[in-house]
Amino acid sequence: MKIIITGNGGSGKSTLAEKLGTILQLPVTHLDKITFKKNWDRYEEHRHMQTLERVLSGKNWIVEGWSYQSTMKKRMDASDIIIYLAYPAWYSYLYAAKRHLQYTFRQNPYDPPNSWIWKKTIRMFKAMNLVRKVYEPEFKLWLDEYKVYKLIFVIKKRKELKAMERILVSMKVHNNE
Repeated sequence: MKIIITGNGGSGKSTLAEKLGTILQLPVTHLDKITFKKNWDRYEEHRHMQTLERVLSGKNWIVEGWSYQSTMKKRMDASDIIIYLAYPAWYSYLYAAKRHLQYTFRQNPYDPPNSWIWKKTIRMFKAMNLVRKVYEPEFKLWLDEYKVYKLIFVIKKRKELKAMERILVSMKVHNNE
């Protein structure tokens, strides 16, 4: 299985990826960890691309995150399954703020090591706005292109996650028979 999980900041991509990685026994790559180095300084895009290409060439994986937008089509092409966490804007902003408070005095396990979360906060809220206004409309058009030959889950409510998990587990079991 090759799964991408995307959605705006605060939508729960990292948490879902870790949960599915455990359930489905798949390695998880968090794009923030290959996009940013210590203290939220960006790696050069070509370095990010090299790391991402190594991951995407693997047999089974989960890749979660949004950045870089320029790599989204490559990730979509390489995947079998696309999970889009399409929660309302208020939800993403609320949970992003909650996460930033939660990790004020300790390291978020999904962030680059030694990266103070408050340096990310203002930048992240600006990025969330950019995703919502610019990147998501383009992404939704791409989803339309892929719906014929990819399994796509568009999750609009958290309660839909359980049903999706059951489907993915049954697919895993069926593929292993």
